[in-house]
Amino acid sequence: MLGFENSKTSYNVIQEALQDSERKYRNILASIEDGYYEVDFAGNLMVFNDALCRMLAREPEEMLGLNYKKFMSEQDAKRIYEVFNTIFISREATKSLDWQLIRKDGSEIYVETSTSALVGKNNDVTGFFGIIRDISERKEAARALQESERRLADIINFLPDATFAIDMDGRVIIWNRAAEEMTGVRSQDIIGKGDYEYAIAFHGYRRPILVDYVNQTGPGDDCPYISFRKKGGIIEGETFCSAPGIYAWGTATPLYDSHGQLMGAIESVRDINRRQQIEQALQESLDKLQTTLKSTVDALATTSEKRDPYTAGHQKRVARLASAIAEEMGLNQLKCEEIFIAAILHDIGKMQISSEIMSKPGKLNYIEKLFINSHPQASYEIVNTIPFSPQIAKAVLQHHERLDGSGYPMGNTGEDIILEARILAVADVVEAMSSHRPYRPALGITAAMDEIIRYSDILYDADVVKACLRLYNSGKIDFL
Repeated sequence: MLGFENSKTSYNVIQEALQDSERKYRNILASIEDGYYEVDFAGNLMVFNDALCRMLAREPEEMLGLNYKKFMSEQDAKRIYEVFNTIFISREATKSLDWQLIRKDGSEIYVETSTSALVGKNNDVTGFFGIIRDISERKEAARALQESERRLADIINFLPDATFAIDMDGRVIIWNRAAEEMTGVRSQDIIGKGDYEYAIAFHGYRRPILVDYVNQTGPGDDCPYISFRKKGGIIEGETFCSAPGIYAWGTATPLYDSHGQLMGAIESVRDINRRQQIEQALQESLDKLQTTLKSTVDALATTSEKRDPYTAGHQKRVARLASAIAEEMGLNQLKCEEIFIAAILHDIGKMQISSEIMSKPGKLNYIEKLFINSHPQASYEIVNTIPFSPQIAKAVLQHHERLDGSGYPMGNTGEDIILEARILAVADVVEAMSSHRPYRPALGITAAMDEIIRYSDILYDADVVKACLRLYNSGKIDFL
């Protein structure tokens, strides 16, 4: 009896151990987020976990004995069968296999399966087991990335500028249609090529070009670019591409992957031959226009001065002084040129005043003064018909205005008088006082300097006066 009791106790211990092992096994299966399955040779489910039930959207009682062919396409079922057959023969686990799992409601999800053989106690294969993982999100992300890359490739391919990209090893990874047309090199003949093959296509030599300077300090003294500018990560350059025989403008910038990692650089090249031709034609047209305007200005100034021999050369001397003052004040070249033109024409309105009044040696009466004082308005009306900057005509109109409002023809004050007119006013007074007039001898340059100093910031702009004095003290106005 004692032996029987001992045997019974041992049996109970074994049973409890088996039950405990079974519980642990079930708990492990329940805790796995991936689907777990065991199938027999025919592919019928023998063991499965809750995760697989959720994947298939089926209740556990529907699962037992369900054949794998019920939840996959016929094509995928053939692939799984081949996997099972391979495992049966080699008894080795296979690599992951992707397929589409069909749920009870007909919807599909992408899954990844890893399968191995169920081996019995006699080392024979009794079935198969494995893990099924839902990879729908990963597949969707990959699909979205592929779609994005495809769209990007389409966009780059249809860009009007020749565009190509290289990887970190200098191999071509993108070569669009415009690059093919510009260089005559087909994409299939250059994709994957390195050793500056792309430089040969554009420049005829095997050496760094714009795209290579993205992650470098820049070209050396033998830089082939007419212009070269690097701002941040973007480089711009203009050069002659000898291979296609064109002048080109290019931009290059770093190329990053979807994780923000630097993977190379990309460059776009634009044919600017046509632009250069247009710019050259515009420059030639501008030069002709400027020559015509200069000739017109000179002709008008000469005509004006011929009617008044006593003031011959007055306008040109005022123009030289006024533009010198403007330059001394730091005004740009365009502004200095505008002031020069305004000074050349500032007295052109005197052509409408009779020679008797202009050359009268004595004092002018009230009516004669009115005639003289009308010349700024008359000058303005003439100059305003010429396609100059509006400031030129306005300076001509205001050159006899004074800061305190005592000038003419409008009696403007302070800031209402433009800077060009304030410069012209000082130059006009200095030249007039230094030169002979019918009604008085020349007063001299010293008297002229005393005049503008005395009335600085009263009649005349103080900054303009200071600039004029600097020119005088440095001997730069000896032409007066």
